[in-house]
Amino acid sequence: MKINKTFVSIVSLFTMLMVLIHTPLLAQDVPAHAITNVIVHMADGSVVENSNIVWRNGIIEQVGVNESIPFDAFVIDGGDSLHVYPGLIDGLATWGSPDIPRDLPRLENPGKPTYDRAGAQPNRIPAHYLNEDKSIEAAMKAGFTLVSLGLDGQMLPGHIQPFNLSAAKLTQAHAFSDPLALQGSFDTAPGSWGSGAYPSTQMGVMAYFRQLMYDASALQEHMMYFENHSDMSQPEQNDVLEALFPLVNREYPLFFEVDSKEEIERMFRLQDEFGFEVVLVSAKEASALSEELKARNIAVLASLDVREMPDWLEKEIKETEAKDQEKSISSDDQADNQDVKKMELTEEELVFRLKQKQAWQEEINNLATLVKSGIPTGFTSDGLSPNEIQKKINLVTEYTSLSKSDLIELMTIQNANILGISNRVGAIKEGNSAHLILTDGPLFEKGTKIHVQVSQGVINDFMED
Repeated sequence: MKINKTFVSIVSLFTMLMVLIHTPLLAQDVPAHAITNVIVHMADGSVVENSNIVWRNGIIEQVGVNESIPFDAFVIDGGDSLHVYPGLIDGLATWGSPDIPRDLPRLENPGKPTYDRAGAQPNRIPAHYLNEDKSIEAAMKAGFTLVSLGLDGQMLPGHIQPFNLSAAKLTQAHAFSDPLALQGSFDTAPGSWGSGAYPSTQMGVMAYFRQLMYDASALQEHMMYFENHSDMSQPEQNDVLEALFPLVNREYPLFFEVDSKEEIERMFRLQDEFGFEVVLVSAKEASALSEELKARNIAVLASLDVREMPDWLEKEIKETEAKDQEKSISSDDQADNQDVKKMELTEEELVFRLKQKQAWQEEINNLATLVKSGIPTGFTSDGLSPNEIQKKINLVTEYTSLSKSDLIELMTIQNANILGISNRVGAIKEGNSAHLILTDGPLFEKGTKIHVQVSQGVINDFMED
């Protein structure tokens, strides 16, 4: 049979053209996005002016001055005056978590409660418990692009899992990664008088935690032995104990919420016994143990939930400053006036004020002391609403050595380091996920507004809000 070669060539050429036409080019399939002519604030604190940032499919491709912009890019022009920062990260929040059950029934045997009534629920994963929460959208508008979510609960509420804040209603599709830690505290079992259960004291929580760890270790050994010895009884499935295997095997850190010096020292004892990695959460008195924290290489997700300066102390400082500005009053007269004021207070009141001042100074300086001591320190909202965070930032930067730039570092690259995800977020650089915020001035300064929030490449425009 004679084949028409010309016809075959034409058909082959036509087929190749059709393949090329129907083969999507990457640039056409996934358009690029770019922010141009902006002031970029890098993770190390350096600033690059007149810079461009290009990302595609959620990943940063270009950062720098005079970077070429792809022809298919959706462009936001900063006009040489807007600022770009790495997206803020909340080290631990419980937004969207189910409410803790109330009005629990009385137990027949409160000394042997079920795991959930004892407060041990390490098998829970945040992706399975996502409820609507107004705090999520408020956090996005405040510049947060990623949050590490935990769950409300007691001694072992569940896993900790990071989520992209790219939508006000989070779903499993917004998970940034798989769970990366377990969450714990010294909180006792839920319930009130008459409906409570073991463990109902902090010592009881420690004992129950130890028993769980030993039970989990025994179950794991049983399961491993059964794999090679089929004649042995099959171990029973136990989701709670199996969820503790990563902690038993030291594969997971335990993010432990604790505040007082005494409670932190109790946490040390548990770490010594089981050898797992610990990250302290909130840790309002952690600076009192800064040397031991550093020796143990324990990181801290510190709370900014600090109290306002006592009214009497604020008034005293303002009066002193006003008198310092009055040239007509001599230094001797000022000293006499201060002595008269102190004489108006009883000795009991003076002692109370001295203790109150010392306590407030220790509280307000906790974060600064941790940073100065070289302890890996990040940030957790720890129950603060996103709208309260700015007020607390102003308070901390006014009365401590920390600057707003220091706090930005804690809320970006330091949090990423502690969460173990700094290879993807926390800094603006090529290859990282596109987590950015675009502002009309220096971040956290009075009057600065966030115009655009970018989480995993998804743009949320808040300019009209």
